[in-house]
Amino acid sequence: MPGTLIYINNSAVDGAGKPDPFFLQELPWLKQRFDRIVVVSQDGVRTLTGEEEKRYPLIKPLDGILLSFLKLPFTRELWQELRHLHRDGKFNIRNLVKVAAFTQRGLKMHHWAERMMRAVSEHSTTLYAMWMSFDGYAAALCKKKHPGMRCVVRGHAYDIDTERIPLNPYFMKKVIADRADGLYFISETAKQQYLSYMQGRVDEEKLHVLAMGSGGEPVESFREAPLYTQGVLRVVSCAQVLPIKQVELMVEALSQWKGVPLCWTHIGGGEGLEELRQLADHKLGPRENVICELLGQMKAAKIQKIYEERAFDVIVNTSRKEGVPISIMEAMRHGTPVIAPAVGGIPELVTPEVGWLYQPEEGAQGVLNALEKLAAFSQEEAEAMRAQVRAYWNDHCCSSALLPRLFPEAARYTRR
Repeated sequence: MPGTLIYINNSAVDGAGKPDPFFLQELPWLKQRFDRIVVVSQDGVRTLTGEEEKRYPLIKPLDGILLSFLKLPFTRELWQELRHLHRDGKFNIRNLVKVAAFTQRGLKMHHWAERMMRAVSEHSTTLYAMWMSFDGYAAALCKKKHPGMRCVVRGHAYDIDTERIPLNPYFMKKVIADRADGLYFISETAKQQYLSYMQGRVDEEKLHVLAMGSGGEPVESFREAPLYTQGVLRVVSCAQVLPIKQVELMVEALSQWKGVPLCWTHIGGGEGLEELRQLADHKLGPRENVICELLGQMKAAKIQKIYEERAFDVIVNTSRKEGVPISIMEAMRHGTPVIAPAVGGIPELVTPEVGWLYQPEEGAQGVLNALEKLAAFSQEEAEAMRAQVRAYWNDHCCSSALLPRLFPEAARYTRR
């Protein structure tokens, strides 16, 4: 005990078989507690433990792809969801194609998972779906075939929210709810979004709120606030430069900054990076008290290295919509306070003890007001908040502290 973990995540590994950042942060804890870990993604399947890890970095069984298309017209769940669309007056060719494509992806991942589960014991195998999307549907199909397996499914934002994806209620949510042993939402907000269309269609005793958490161990060394050691307010933001992230609000806020010398570091690339660079050059270039560095796209390991080598006074998030951002948690691990909008699950993460919330309609002015409050802190107040942030991360955001709630049986076991 506990045996095998079947990790189902559409982006779990890339085409070269490398695990994605979400999984990498959980992998050390899971490897200590499961004898075999099998990863199922849209790009293929691989085993991350034992001799199979070395011999089979990534395989893409063609039979699973073929079977998923052949079985699609005869899949009961597909016809159930099409009837669901018809009842709600939303049936059209476009929605039919989207639900069919969703079903085919889930069928493919299901067949790939089944291929990797040959000769495993039902009662020592856990199905773990990272998203309540076709990943969760694939896990539900496996659970139907192997009822003795434990099946847990996470719910985030894009896979729950109907504003982001209007068809979410028709993407096998009932099938997943019926088969899963536990549904774990990253925030109370995500759970309520789910219940807005699943109320009365799900056993609510299965529903739990459990943050995704961020990787790494608690940081023991104390990092002083740069404002008081260097005389510069050091601000960091970490996000893709996309319309939904609204990184340009940082430029607008800092163009009005009249306080102490400030250095803004942005981590993240994206389609709008060059436009953001031009905006920053135009609005911040002439300012003597503001320095801007746009670092562009970076791998997760490099981002962690930056946080280990540099101290920041605050991390700022400007998104229009969010779940519970891991980018914020990664900075909090090092004691960095937070400024963020009151959207999605952020208010459940950013309390008055660890930072400041601003209302989304305040925009750049909300960011500016919060920065001014931080700059007005005495050194004693700033250091006290940094200590509170680090303590909060240890208790509420550390992935290895949260995973035992997701895998209670595994938490009682450590491989030698």
